[in-house]
Amino acid sequence: MTARREITLVLATVLVGGALLLVVEAVVGLVALAGVGAAAMLQPRPRTAVAVVLLVVAAVVVVTAVTSSDVPLAAGAALVAAASGVAVARSHRWPPPRRGSSRTPREPTARDTWDALDRGEDPTT
Repeated sequence: MTARREITLVLATVLVGGALLLVVEAVVGLVALAGVGAAAMLQPRPRTAVAVVLLVVAAVVVVTAVTSSDVPLAAGAALVAAASGVAVARSHRWPPPRRGSSRTPREPTARDTWDALDRGEDPTT
């Protein structure tokens, strides 16, 4: 499985679990959704740290929900825990997020001038 597909599956699983948690227990759902949002924008090391925190929180919620027989809460937390576990184990292999273009504008070359003329544009303006 490619890293992109793996990332997509993990994020989708946490989003589904977080949405389910948001309906059942708003605070826990918000933590899960905020965690996945933060993890998606972080470099590999901090991403793994966020995944560990989500895994611990989700595991605690699963145990609490199972003891109180709250099935939807346990299901949502189990989804978040499973996806977080995969992220902890594999996120160090995922590529870092892309940043905005860091390329500086370059000076036009003679070729650019001729290409503009070929397109019917005036390259002197």
